[in-house]
Amino acid sequence: MTKSLKVAIAEGLPPQTLFKLRSIKRALMGQPPPERPHAAPASEAEPEPAPAPAAELAPDVREPRTRQTEALERLDAHKISAPYLFFDVDDVLILPAKEIARTLTLSAMYINSADVKGDIAEFGTMGGFTARTLANAMVFDPRYQPNQPLRKLRLFDSFEGLPEITAQVDLESQHVKSGTWSKGGCRILSANELRTMVEAIIPPSRVQIYEGWFADTVKQLPDDTRLALIHFDGDLYSSTMDALVPCFERGFISKGAVLCFDDWNCNEADPEAGERKAWADLVSRFDIVASHSGDYSIQGTKFIIHSYRGMKPREA
Repeated sequence: MTKSLKVAIAEGLPPQTLFKLRSIKRALMGQPPPERPHAAPASEAEPEPAPAPAAELAPDVREPRTRQTEALERLDAHKISAPYLFFDVDDVLILPAKEIARTLTLSAMYINSADVKGDIAEFGTMGGFTARTLANAMVFDPRYQPNQPLRKLRLFDSFEGLPEITAQVDLESQHVKSGTWSKGGCRILSANELRTMVEAIIPPSRVQIYEGWFADTVKQLPDDTRLALIHFDGDLYSSTMDALVPCFERGFISKGAVLCFDDWNCNEADPEAGERKAWADLVSRFDIVASHSGDYSIQGTKFIIHSYRGMKPREA
């Protein structure tokens, strides 16, 4: 039977050279060194050849496969995605919604980690996507919310769509003039449909739905209400003021609270229209000190409230 190449090479090498090769191989493999062979007589000793490259010394020793190995193989095979393929067709369609969900979820996690006092409120619920997002973000509160009782999710909506548009600021805004926003628009779910959707995520005891116009329903909140996170999706300047003026007047908004505006960059991002104009007027009226925490998705932006005229001190 023909000898294997490895055996043939081993038998043809001088003992000292073979010993060195085996020593290197065992060292690479983390094994104990081989038994040293008996030295040959001086007359039979042969000059040692020049050291061979490492690849020739241990051809059967390979590095373990790692993520680096896979990445280099993909690169060599041209299987790395090109930049223009980073988002495929489905990604493009859902990217705005994913960014909104990400921001609201992180905001809910932030108010727990920063120990901000109060509930979570949403003004304008439309199809329930953001209400469900907020509810999902609240499911871990029993473990991670430092304050008791557990936060409630307070949802405000007329369930009749947008109100009649009468404020001059709104009438002059691009979305109203183009017909994008009009009376009755943005009506999707009923109050019962929204309740069924959200109460499948968190217990009914943690959900409160306020049906009616913001100016009327905010009045239903007790004086000791505190809000740690507000997601505002009321579109219009007038709706923004109807909801948020009472919240600041009555000291509902806690120190460190998050305020997310869903339609901040609507109306050509005009600072004299919609939520942008409303926020500027609120800041002036209540001397609000806040940090702008950046835009998100297509139209949204986020603030963290530090202080304002009428802010109530934290209670134990």
